[in-house]
Amino acid sequence: MNDESNWEILIERHLRGELNELEMETLTEILDSDPTKQEYFVQQTQWDTQIAEVIREGEYFNESDLTLNKDTDHLISNQPSTTIIARAFISVAAVLLIAFSVSLISKFSSSQPTALPTDQTESITGKKNRTIAKIEGMSGSLIWTGDRGELVKNLVIGEELSGGTIEGLGPDSWFQLRFHDGSTVTISGNSLLTFADNHQKKLRLREGKLSAQVKPQPAGKPMLIETRSAILKVLGTRFDLKADLTSTNLTVNEGKVNFKRLSDGSEVDVTAQYHVTTDNDEALTPTLQPNSVNAWKSRLDVNRGYGKWQPSSEHRSASLKAIPFTGNSNNTEYKLLLVGLRVDPPDSSPVVLLPGTKFVLRGWLNADAKILFGIRVKYPNGDFAGMFRGDQLKLQPISKVNEKGEFEETYSLENFHIDPSISHLRETIAPNPDGLVLEELWAFTHSHSQSGLELSEVEVIPPSLSNDLQGTEESKTKKGEK
Repeated sequence: MNDESNWEILIERHLRGELNELEMETLTEILDSDPTKQEYFVQQTQWDTQIAEVIREGEYFNESDLTLNKDTDHLISNQPSTTIIARAFISVAAVLLIAFSVSLISKFSSSQPTALPTDQTESITGKKNRTIAKIEGMSGSLIWTGDRGELVKNLVIGEELSGGTIEGLGPDSWFQLRFHDGSTVTISGNSLLTFADNHQKKLRLREGKLSAQVKPQPAGKPMLIETRSAILKVLGTRFDLKADLTSTNLTVNEGKVNFKRLSDGSEVDVTAQYHVTTDNDEALTPTLQPNSVNAWKSRLDVNRGYGKWQPSSEHRSASLKAIPFTGNSNNTEYKLLLVGLRVDPPDSSPVVLLPGTKFVLRGWLNADAKILFGIRVKYPNGDFAGMFRGDQLKLQPISKVNEKGEFEETYSLENFHIDPSISHLRETIAPNPDGLVLEELWAFTHSHSQSGLELSEVEVIPPSLSNDLQGTEESKTKKGEK
């Protein structure tokens, strides 16, 4: 491509942040040598999202020109709108053009570029991209896409980020982000979160689960969280949020959150210990958080999270089939066959695990296989508490199948250990899952076994019912002996 003859394309790609160093140098020389092309660059830059953001924030308006409508939070002009907009466009475009030329000329004329502070990087326009948060903790398979499109799989705890999108790839994924004001947000399981902080925190939870502990925010600039079906305004509180294609569910643990349903524009303030959902077609009304329960049985039509849905047939009930999972490994061979479930009781009652609780997994296997099992738990206030493995690590026995290929396996809570993937967090998480809230669970086999693992049901049985379960197991053993 002849860069000189395709200068318009270079400008367009510059506004998208796609130019390499050689192309940036070429564009700088073209603009410096041709006033007509400089004018074209200014016109194009006027419509770039950076200018739109500056205009929205009013950084280049005189205070005397504008009044704030306190009822709508909108700026009202005291002068003709065309005059104000023209003034803003000219000021901002000039600043951007000067910064663009100066930063690029300096960059390429100096063999020893000036180092920026560790919490800043410099963009093509000369504008500094501040880091806005750092990775507080993580586990499982994650991918971060930066605000300029870079794709990073090998994240490191303590790493500073300037914004972007974080994606949890599996049911065992977990990621905690701490903003510079001390506010934390945590996603878990298969989740997709975009975050930014340009003088106001803005997040978008496309799907998955999010827990947050938000410090008091500046007046008039609450944290904004958007899902497909709702918008939340958060001033400072603790809450849990779950979102998918069709619904958004909010539970507030402390403080207050403003919740707006996008389908009809209705909104309500949700206070501590209350829950609200967009699923209800009637008035948007928060309900009191139900008391906790200690028993739970899965409903695959509601709880399925990771795996291939297998509808019921004449001979089998519906199931969720384990699918290949590689995580962040560069190895092209599959490492696991994984299936995961969310723990979402219909009435939003927290499922609290008592000492002596047992988990019973039921489903199908192609052949006898070792089924590895894990859970994620949280504290009653919504904070991440840890992930634990219930398969006794290397001591888990082989699961046997009957003549129909069915299996039933039991895991006792006293045998659960901290998941190896978060062993580095041992000093900061709960030592065991006793008394904690069950959030998610998963089961897997190693891919080389070709197990064909399918889950049809998972049941959480508290100690009060464990004797009945033990009697049933003993009865089965005696029948097998006969």
